[in-house]
Amino acid sequence: MTPPHAAPATPRPVLARHFGRPLPLGWTPAPASSDRAAWDVVPPVTRERIVRAAARHLDEPWTALPASLFARFRQDGDRTAYERPYFARRDRLAWDVLAAAVTEPASAETEPTWRERLFADIVDGLWLLCEESTWCLPAHDPRTYTEDRPLNDPERPQIDLFAAETAALLVLTDGILADDLDAYDPILRRRVHQQVRERVLRPYLERTDLGWYDGSTVPANNWNPWIHSNLLLAALRCAESDDALDTVVRRVLRGLDHFLTGQPADGGCDEGLRYWWRAAGSLFECLETLAAATGDDEGVFGHPLLRAMARYPLVASLGNGWVVNFADGPARGGGGACGLLHRFGRRVGAPDVIAHARALRGDGDPAVPAYEGIVLRRVLDDLLDTEWVQAPPAAFALPAQTWLPDTEMLIARHRQGTTDGLLLAAKGGHNDESHNHNDVGSFIVGLDGRPLVVDAGVGTYRRETFDPTDRYGIWTMRSGYHNVPLVNGVEQAAGSHHRSRAVEYMSGEDTVTLGLDLAGAYPDVAALHTWRRTFRLDRAAGRISVHDAWQTTAPPGALALHLLLSGDLTLMNSGRAVIVGDDARLELVWQGTEFDAHIEPVVIDDPLLEQVWGPLLHRLVLSARRPASTAEHTLAFRRAA
Repeated sequence: MTPPHAAPATPRPVLARHFGRPLPLGWTPAPASSDRAAWDVVPPVTRERIVRAAARHLDEPWTALPASLFARFRQDGDRTAYERPYFARRDRLAWDVLAAAVTEPASAETEPTWRERLFADIVDGLWLLCEESTWCLPAHDPRTYTEDRPLNDPERPQIDLFAAETAALLVLTDGILADDLDAYDPILRRRVHQQVRERVLRPYLERTDLGWYDGSTVPANNWNPWIHSNLLLAALRCAESDDALDTVVRRVLRGLDHFLTGQPADGGCDEGLRYWWRAAGSLFECLETLAAATGDDEGVFGHPLLRAMARYPLVASLGNGWVVNFADGPARGGGGACGLLHRFGRRVGAPDVIAHARALRGDGDPAVPAYEGIVLRRVLDDLLDTEWVQAPPAAFALPAQTWLPDTEMLIARHRQGTTDGLLLAAKGGHNDESHNHNDVGSFIVGLDGRPLVVDAGVGTYRRETFDPTDRYGIWTMRSGYHNVPLVNGVEQAAGSHHRSRAVEYMSGEDTVTLGLDLAGAYPDVAALHTWRRTFRLDRAAGRISVHDAWQTTAPPGALALHLLLSGDLTLMNSGRAVIVGDDARLELVWQGTEFDAHIEPVVIDDPLLEQVWGPLLHRLVLSARRPASTAEHTLAFRRAA
């Protein structure tokens, strides 16, 4: 658990001034399954994919969630053992509901066995979820930390990301299949409503210790809009009265304002692109829900911060499926809901965002996710969005350069609209960002759309990942495995005061330059007075340089520059190396007379990291032969012959 920090800032009343109209109790974003005119817009090929996905599991038993699996997290830190069957249950029910919605009623006469089996599976799924002792993951249950106990307390329901998602899954099922469920047994829907109220709505209104709500225990991050986007659906369907619904909505709007208060004006997401889809993306879903339910967006999408936030996935794209992955995120894959981004772009009037969403989708099915896992709300929105379904593919926009001054992130490429040539991504910031890595001053260098000087990203989450005493023992979180200096054998330290200073950005037609002082990112024991790092992309010369100039407060015992590399690495003559990945060949040059080079293999034994990088990365360590108190050095990157 993250320890408490400073008191949350008073929220700016951005959203609390909007959506004054009463919301209709019972509203749901998807039509009933009996409304065939609405569901007939789903293309036949998409219907077939949905039905096949549901049919795959109908003959299989539902996964079990015994107490021993829940206890694994406390016992050995394993999250996967419980989470895999937990999410399998929810995925199965979501596919069942989709299949029931898109299947023509006429098929009940020609395929009665299929229809009966599908509905029976939905009943089983609803009942199973209602019988679970908790909807909260063990990794998110405070009792695991505060009482050091292996199990949950059913009398004190916890609202985490997936308790809220479970509530949304149940109320969407209720909205789509209400008539069928009532015809089978009205107790089903009554139980769903009761469970949603008791597990989510009541504790949301009664609890005052929800740190994710106002930033009182952690800075307001993706948890806030992620939970609220699902909680709104739950309240609209299951609140006990109009007054109760209004109370929830007012609290939600205040909570979202807490989130917005902590967001940078440049629209950046310091949690990384992976979490953008559940930070800004879920915020957009909240606003879409409110606008659709009331029939009026009240001009909220004209706010400049929303437009800036919508552009972040476009900004963070490297092309060819690669992304800027500072913080906890994969460098490849981990894509989000393209249809949501398309709608976000339409709402804020951003043609480049709309085009980026179409490019992300490519030629794939616009409505059914190709990635593992399914979020019913997002698939429903895509299925019923004819503008998205009919939108043709597009090319990636790939801006020539973007500087986010509040987030302190730069992305610059050789030429706009193409992955050809060099690319530089660099960051400043501080070492207490959400999903933080100690990486102030780190950078990525790519060539022809392939990152070669890289950020490893993050591996499989375990208990240690979010334990402040253990997190920075994980190699992917440490500055020693990012592209930053090692000073006197000392790595960067965690904390908001460990940050960049004196940041300067300049751009011209052919050059982009970012300079910053990294000294503040290191603890005092490093004896570092200044470490001025200057990044420069020179388009005319086809060159990226990283210039370091430093001054220590005492003669250093050791100085080293670390580079994490993907691909085949070959040391050439003194001061030169070539990195080859796919068809890209990158040359690296340094002052060979001043620095010795040493290659260390970084064996990848985590399945998530291996999906991106394969079995091996390399760490190139450039060690100063004669460490000096005041000196400078330049790394240069260009296309290899």
